[in-house]
Amino acid sequence: MKLKLLSLLLILLFVAGCSNETDTKTDATARSDAAEQVTQPQTVVGGLKISIDKQEINQKKTEDGDRVLHTFTITGENMGSVSAGLGSIDFLLQTKNGDLVELDHTMAMFGNEIAVGESLTGNVSFELEEEQQASKLIYQTGEDQLAEWDVKSE
Repeated sequence: MKLKLLSLLLILLFVAGCSNETDTKTDATARSDAAEQVTQPQTVVGGLKISIDKQEINQKKTEDGDRVLHTFTITGENMGSVSAGLGSIDFLLQTKNGDLVELDHTMAMFGNEIAVGESLTGNVSFELEEEQQASKLIYQTGEDQLAEWDVKSE
């Protein structure tokens, strides 16, 4: 009887171990598919590889009327030799007429220190008036503009 229970337990452990390998392969495939969806080139600045993974344009209802909400999904990977910080506050949106728009503080934001070899993904959103058109997303720390990406306006 003990031999049958032990055999059954070993078979169950073997099957469970095999099923975990299948799940791992599926996860790896999903990650590589997501990496192929990058619409903007990656830029390395100060040891951070920054990429714009996705851009969404939505309507936002406010007390002052309708606005256009531009939301970007940003990933920063620390390729340097020391920890580095990245957050929503580091980004500005430039309009076609040259105005710089700060992030919309009412929407979700991200920010943290990124350890060497680690990455951080988050969203940054900008609220524009109906007649404004987005032109560039700018990465800026302090007064220094370090990188920019062309963005769609509609």
